[in-house]
Amino acid sequence: GEQFVPGRLLGAGGMGRVLAARDRPTGREVAIKVLNPGATSAERERFRLEARLMAKLRHRHIMPVLQVIETASTSAYVMPLVEGESLRDRLSREGALPPDEARRILKETAAALAVAHEAGIVHRDIKPENLMLEGKERRVLVMDFGIAKSTAGAQTGLTGTGMIIGTPAYMS
Repeated sequence: GEQFVPGRLLGAGGMGRVLAARDRPTGREVAIKVLNPGATSAERERFRLEARLMAKLRHRHIMPVLQVIETASTSAYVMPLVEGESLRDRLSREGALPPDEARRILKETAAALAVAHEAGIVHRDIKPENLMLEGKERRVLVMDFGIAKSTAGAQTGLTGTGMIIGTPAYMS
């Protein structure tokens, strides 16, 4: 819409793409995850669930959702634009992490997941691509709750027994 000035493509996945943008009223740089055009009703519902689940969570190591956008043709949500890289990019570029840094990343990730679990949310897709390392401190931000499951309240029927979702190399 008119509120955002779109910028460069930051990434793309199975259900959508993430764009850098500028919020006109505030001048703030943001990232917007937009559902792919032509998404099925199940994909649209999963995308909405992802936005709702992320918006429920408040923790320094979980990517916050600032705004959810719903129109007749599009679903999207707005997040802060993070200066940093994914753990996958870091590992690909530099190889194995020093033990102290690996421990810190695991501790920060576990703290974020503990908050999600206390809220009744299971991420189900923890992998290096879904962990952002922000700034010089490389603070962990857990993101992409696209296949998360809420254990609280009514189930949505988006997954069921025998369905396989996630990244096989990272599934337990």
